[in-house]
Amino acid sequence: MLKVIAILLNIIFLGWGLYMSIKEGFSGKEAGDVPIILMLFLVPIINISALIFNKDNWINLYFKRKSMEEKRKIAEIEDKIKQR
Repeated sequence: MLKVIAILLNIIFLGWGLYMSIKEGFSGKEAGDVPIILMLFLVPIINISALIFNKDNWINLYFKRKSMEEKRKIAEIEDKIKQR
């Protein structure tokens, strides 16, 4: 669910940036504006692609490992209880 919300917010932000650049215009005369405009459009696109196409990122793998460790500990404790 959080992934869907993040994708939707990125799409909304991208649409807002496009709307504002069309409404206000972008002259490109000031060199300081170019990196800001590039980030305005590149960051949401990169975020959306990472959320959609990256299934096994390091955070997911970390939590899967922690979950497996806890399941193993629970199984060991249950075995000890059964042996008593």
